[in-house]
Amino acid sequence: MFSQFFILNNKGETIIFKDYRFDISKDSNEIFFKHVQSMKSEITPAFNIDGINYLYIKKREMYFVFTTRLLVSPSLGFELLNRASKIIQDYTASLTEEAIRLNFILIYELLDELMDYGVPQSTGTETLKAFVFTPPKQIKSKTLESDSIIDNFLKATNKISVPPKQGVKPIHSGSNSSGGSSLSTATVSKVVNNIVDSISGASTNLHSSSTSGEDGENEIYIDLCERLTVLYSSNGTILRNEITGKIQMKSYLRGNPVLSLGLSSEFTFKTIANRDELNENDNDNQQSSSIPTSNKTSFTVDDCSFHECAGSGFQANNVINFKPPQGDFTLLKYRISNNSYTPFLVKTNLESTVRNRFDLVVTIRSNFSNKVVPNFIFVSIPVPKSTKSLTHSLDYGSQNQKVEYKQSTQAGNLVFWSIKKLRGGMETILRIQIHVDGASSSSSTTTPNQPQIDMSSTLRKEIGPIGLEFSIPQFSCSTLQIKFLKMLGSNISPIRWIRYITDSKSFVSRINN
Repeated sequence: MFSQFFILNNKGETIIFKDYRFDISKDSNEIFFKHVQSMKSEITPAFNIDGINYLYIKKREMYFVFTTRLLVSPSLGFELLNRASKIIQDYTASLTEEAIRLNFILIYELLDELMDYGVPQSTGTETLKAFVFTPPKQIKSKTLESDSIIDNFLKATNKISVPPKQGVKPIHSGSNSSGGSSLSTATVSKVVNNIVDSISGASTNLHSSSTSGEDGENEIYIDLCERLTVLYSSNGTILRNEITGKIQMKSYLRGNPVLSLGLSSEFTFKTIANRDELNENDNDNQQSSSIPTSNKTSFTVDDCSFHECAGSGFQANNVINFKPPQGDFTLLKYRISNNSYTPFLVKTNLESTVRNRFDLVVTIRSNFSNKVVPNFIFVSIPVPKSTKSLTHSLDYGSQNQKVEYKQSTQAGNLVFWSIKKLRGGMETILRIQIHVDGASSSSSTTTPNQPQIDMSSTLRKEIGPIGLEFSIPQFSCSTLQIKFLKMLGSNISPIRWIRYITDSKSFVSRINN
């Protein structure tokens, strides 16, 4: 099926090269990179050169490529490339060039089990653990070895739910089962120390002994990620407000236990079983619009899908029972189309009181608790192509904000406004004076009696819309929360790290043109 698999960096250097069928020349990686560099703007993820089909994905500035002479489904190739990159990330702890070069023996062993003569065999992280015996080598970094005194103080005083070393541990540290490999020196010394401590009657820390060491920590990481799609009209009303969310997990649990995850009971998830019933209830609510709805505390999720490990879906009270696989996986994906809340309120006002000049006022107000601080806020404002000069002023917090005007970009002339810190309940205002070229504006007029009106109506359409990009940690825009996570049939609770993230997918505000 597939003849070759190779990984290249952004310079075209070969990191991994695996030949399965030996029916394609060894210089296929060089041909691939030359074609990609020559067709930067028109490149497609699948193309054919001299009878050889190339399929690739790009992750972390690296190209993951399949080659084949056969007519293979592109979707199969892309899915297998994504799974191969995911398996490499699970086993090396980080999908970087340094980690791949450091663990090239392990990766070649994984590729041998992943496909046989170019035909996919085992594509699951958990399945491959029984056949892979090479232990991974972790990247040593000063930032991972020790934290600063300030970070340690903050972690001791505040119960931060996200550890600093998240996602840097491999899910597998080699197999010591019936493969004949011997126990490591650290494991033997650990067992001996436990025996000596038990004989001498010394008290042992059960938590540390069960969650540390080379045999892996019994913990699981959970990310509840939400992305917003919001569209403001020129008068400030919301035309579209949609949330696409997912619950992403990374499991280091031992023994493949069955977990139970509980979500907020205020949410109603539409599934195939209850979709018709919920639609009928929505129609009844629309017909009885005279009934007050101020006490409504229920939220309806339009679409949702589960990972294969949670095939039974939701139980009573929004509980999901599942058996997590090793490594990264997405437990739940959902979409909310009728959201009524936005984390930012945007207002704009555009005036033209002086010839060849526009005055634009942009007001952004954070609509959340003052305990929440976004990681970043980037605002982009398109301005006319005939802009000659531009001046700006900030009404609040200029020390944490920066405004730049860039000309002749791919999207035209843009004003970039970066806000480093904007706590909840705060408001910031940007005032911009746009001076346009009078010669270019007058040449576009058709009626000599009204040159200013024609110029204004033409150039107004070139201003805006305003786009926002932001990331808010420990914040859920839909207010969906993880209530509990427990292990069924056991009194031992795994170590849980839960994080909430809200990002902008498309946050746009129109300007009154």
